[in-house]
Amino acid sequence: MNYKKFLPFLLAFVLPIVAIYAWWGGFSPVDIREGMRGPYTYAYLEHSGDYSKLPDVANEVRGLLMDSKVAYGLPITVLYSNPDLVDVGKRRSRTGYLVEVGVKVRAPLQIDSIPARPVLIAQVRAGRLLAPSRAYPALDRCCHASGGGIRMPTVEIYEPSDSPLRMGSLSVEMPRP
Repeated sequence: MNYKKFLPFLLAFVLPIVAIYAWWGGFSPVDIREGMRGPYTYAYLEHSGDYSKLPDVANEVRGLLMDSKVAYGLPITVLYSNPDLVDVGKRRSRTGYLVEVGVKVRAPLQIDSIPARPVLIAQVRAGRLLAPSRAYPALDRCCHASGGGIRMPTVEIYEPSDSPLRMGSLSVEMPRP
């Protein structure tokens, strides 16, 4: 077989796709450790259904907070349903942004808090849409190695990068057994 025929295809298509995947963090290691996290206060909207719609919900929350002139911090998502066990239409979550304690918001936004608690943390530097697909499988492998599985609810906090040359960091916090 003549490999020279495939070289232009590899250079024009495969290499750029692999490079973009690497830049987005597709090959980034996932750091898993135990620790304490919280407390958090956050403004959110409830969501039922497909988790792929959560970025749209987060944008809606950000718009409502901006309209109300409420200062907000990092995005936070609380997932109550394990997608491996719950049908797409029945999945429950909350999506929003961290806010200062005592902040008041207008409906439909709500405020809740998460106390400080011991958690298992999976952290990965990757693009916001790619990061969960790196963190959750690593967390699942870690849990299965110790005879368990992913425990819900999980808390996701994404910290954007301060540079366009690297991706932000996603932390997935799972209750410790």
